[in-house]
Amino acid sequence: MPLPFPRAIAVTAATLLTAAPVRAERIDRVVAVVGDRVVTHWDLQLEQTLDEHMPCPEPVLCDPQRPALDRLVDRALIRGLAGDTATYRPGPEDVELRLAALRDSWQPPEGYHQLLIAMGLSEHDLSGLLYSRLVVEHYVQRHVALPVYAAGGDEHTYQQRYDDWILEQRDQVRIRTIDADDGPAQDPGLETP
Repeated sequence: MPLPFPRAIAVTAATLLTAAPVRAERIDRVVAVVGDRVVTHWDLQLEQTLDEHMPCPEPVLCDPQRPALDRLVDRALIRGLAGDTATYRPGPEDVELRLAALRDSWQPPEGYHQLLIAMGLSEHDLSGLLYSRLVVEHYVQRHVALPVYAAGGDEHTYQQRYDDWILEQRDQVRIRTIDADDGPAQDPGLETP
């Protein structure tokens, strides 16, 4: 005997849903928009965690005196400038070395796997994020560090040049920050609506 129509639909839907792969979806809030790039609270949490566990070869990008959101906005801005230009692309071995260094920085090692679970990341996802960080580092090395050091500058000169350069770049891109509690934030150096 055929099932009544509504019951047949329910049985079919249940069968399809049971067979579908389950994937966690992250619900997040936007904390900044940099040009056409969105920066979320999750991005901010991950940035802070990575900064604690990973050495930064470009100290100007990891200055602990600057708020994490400012550093993340700068990374988003620079990543947009770099685009997909081959000059800034790291090799797969560079990404794997950075991933291995991050993996080895956790004591006990289970902390690394707990990070992946807590952040809803696979190692492939994390490799993609590290790839973007490397692109940003390569861009800064080429456009800021190389000219400073080629002219005989030191770390202080490099930091000052970076600070001036990033402000120039921020003037070229619409940057909005959003504070979930009070509406738009009034962070210095960041444009708000």
